[in-house]
Amino acid sequence: MRSNSRIALLDVGGTFVKSSLGIAGQGACEGTFACTPISSDGSAEEIETSFRAAVSLQVERAKGAGLTIEAVCAALPGPFDYAGGIFMMKHKFASVYGRSFREILGDVIGPEVRLAFVHDVNGALLGVLTADESFKKGNVALSTLGTGLGFAYAVDGAIQKSPSGSPAVNLWNAPYEGGLLEDFVSRRAILRFFEEQGGVMEAGDDVKEIAEKARKGDVKAMEAFRAAARHYACGARETLERLEIRHLFFGGQIARSFDLMEKEVREGLPEAIQISVLDDIQGTVLVGITSL
Repeated sequence: MRSNSRIALLDVGGTFVKSSLGIAGQGACEGTFACTPISSDGSAEEIETSFRAAVSLQVERAKGAGLTIEAVCAALPGPFDYAGGIFMMKHKFASVYGRSFREILGDVIGPEVRLAFVHDVNGALLGVLTADESFKKGNVALSTLGTGLGFAYAVDGAIQKSPSGSPAVNLWNAPYEGGLLEDFVSRRAILRFFEEQGGVMEAGDDVKEIAEKARKGDVKAMEAFRAAARHYACGARETLERLEIRHLFFGGQIARSFDLMEKEVREGLPEAIQISVLDDIQGTVLVGITSL
């Protein structure tokens, strides 16, 4: 990477494209972070406009500093053709299904600009490995707790991927108690556990508010998180043992309340598995995709 060049980093979600300038292997450049609204269920034109705006912002920022963009690296949810850069989702970004990312960006970037893509959970784990070389020995995994249940793992520093580039192993769809594990470990699960116990939800309340209630001593709120933790440990244990995971990381919105789940998770998983929580999964993803 030339000293006067930068990477445009994109972390693509369903409502925002988080972007920044980055330096290979180092992460985001201070003062360049931005959020561009996007609607994953919007029209093709709306989606194009959002992606072009996010990348244009960083291109202009680089030009203003006398720098050039040599690559655009993006973390996106699947299904997506990560090698070819083609949208394959039908539940999100359906209006651009089958179209390439380069086509969507149009003349915002030139043909010389390299494009690289990674599944968002793989990208977060890549950030863990990039930030600390010690995690490139042995088997390491990451579980993301939020709207859904994400999972990725690496063997001696190599992210394990499916042929399409998605995580090689999933936890969200693991058969569990007549359903899927994600039915018991996710945002909707915690909301359901709280309401099933007679917990009172006020207008606008979400998992964050239930966590606040738990920390104030609300027994029903505490049990909602403990229940999700017990289900996670029970449902994930066999996979973690089979993959011989030695260090397990947690990240995501719900993982910000991991203190309410930690006891049950630790008690339900083998003692040999070390557990850590990512304080800044956003920053971790951005560090990861600088390595693409």
